[in-house]
Order: sequence, then C-alpha cells, then structure tokens
Amino acid sequence: MRMTKARRDILKIFNENDKPLNAEQLSKILEEDYDLSTIYRNLNFFEEQAILRSIVFSDKIKYYFTSKGHYHFVYCTKCKKFQKINKCFEEEFKKHINKKLDFEVKSHTLYFEGLCHDCKNRRDYDEAND
Repeated sequence: MRMTKARRDILKIFNENDKPLNAEQLSKILEEDYDLSTIYRNLNFFEEQAILRSIVFSDKIKYYFTSKGHYHFVYCTKCKKFQKINKCFEEEFKKHINKKLDFEVKSHTLYFEGLCHDCKNRRDYDEAND
C-alpha cells in the first residue's frame, strides 16, 4: 500500500476521532485540501483494505470508522450527531448467536437511531408552543 499524503491525513483524522465520519465531514476537517473525489477514492481504498468500515444510516449517507475493535453508537436522525456507547454485551450475544444460529461472530457494530437530548427537547418545546 502506497501511503500518500492524502491517505496519511485521512487516517490521522480517523485515529483522532471516536465516531463515524462521512466524506463531506472529512472535507471540512481537512479544510478542503483535497477534492471530494480524492476523499471518496481513498475511503473506498481503505474499506477494501479493511482499514476502515462503513455503515449507512436511514439518511442514506455512508459513514466510515476504523475497523479495529467493535462499536456501539446512538445516532440522532435530526442533527446527525453520534455518541459512542461504552457498554457492551458482546459475550452474551455471541453465545446466543453461536448456540441458536451456529454462527461464529468475528466483529460487530450496534447502533440505535432516534433523537438526541437537544433535538428531543427542541421538538417538545416546539410542540408545546404550537
């Protein structure tokens, strides 16, 4: 793998962030040093090399995150923010899946979609003032 400046810069951002990012967010963080096609091309390369993984939420936007470990997130469908959940029930799930489905789990990503505290309070405020 040839490590270009763009690849180094992109990987640095993912190593410094503990949440999924999409190409547009990366472009803003990189202060538009690279065009979106360069960013997408490198994200696809990293995903093919299993350096990054991706996930698509209900907003149909592809988000990328590092492939090391496993991840649990809550995702606000209104403001598009992520929060990482540090609680894991991996062993319980793995035992259940292995026993019931005869399936060997190698990794996992778990997420919940909904409204964050701020968006929920804004909605409740808006509904109360209508």
